[in-house]
Amino acid sequence: MTLRAQNLSFAYEGRPVLDAVEAEFPAGTLTAVIGPNGAGKSTLLRLLAGLIPTPAGSATLGGHPVASIPVSQRARRLAYIPQRGDVAFPFRVREVVALGRFASEYAAPNAVAAALALADVSDRAEDCFGVLSAGQQQRVTLARALAQLGVQESGGTLTAHPDASVLLADEPVSALDPIHVARTLRLLQRLARAGLSVIVVVHDLSLVLEYCDRVVALDSRGRVAGRGEPRPTLTPDLLRTVFGTTFREARDGSGRIAALLPDAGSC
Repeated sequence: MTLRAQNLSFAYEGRPVLDAVEAEFPAGTLTAVIGPNGAGKSTLLRLLAGLIPTPAGSATLGGHPVASIPVSQRARRLAYIPQRGDVAFPFRVREVVALGRFASEYAAPNAVAAALALADVSDRAEDCFGVLSAGQQQRVTLARALAQLGVQESGGTLTAHPDASVLLADEPVSALDPIHVARTLRLLQRLARAGLSVIVVVHDLSLVLEYCDRVVALDSRGRVAGRGEPRPTLTPDLLRTVFGTTFREARDGSGRIAALLPDAGSC
């Protein structure tokens, strides 16, 4: 089931944030959304999740406006991971993850345990969420989304509930140590291979090259500057347009671009 942004525009108190965004997020792909601070990346994800109204254009899932899908049905089809997974009460980690099951109408007794294991936080299940580090809290928030979509692992294969279609993740690795960055992005890759459309906001372009199937680049005015497969899309000209600086290409032993590094001298 494909998630689409069609001519999406948005403004906060008259200040434009997104300008006529057209983008498609097919099932079975991991798509990165990149752009400078204030480009509207988080706003785009919230529009795609139906969390804020779409004053111009539309966000559709399987051809249906996301906002028109009843909330309980939407929760079974689409999960959203915010930048900051704040919890107002002193819930334990297991209880936070179990909140992802709130809208589910099907029994999945192992969903919470499976989600804790996949996000590598089983050992903190009985701890208070508030005492965890920022990175650990990010992993718990990921686990909650996995539980929401009924993600399970059996024999090394990931499955989700048949209704599950989309995972939207806003900077889910920003506070993680290197090993958990790699583990989390590999997990998101596997979810895409299991048939979900996975959309992730990231700032590290090297991670986009390494893990993502597609990229949507927003410029500072919230317009789509480029989209497609990462390596042919993230050209020096496009990156200069998007970020206002030049980038150096670091290549591996085979000559393949392995990293994109901003040129400090041009900043």
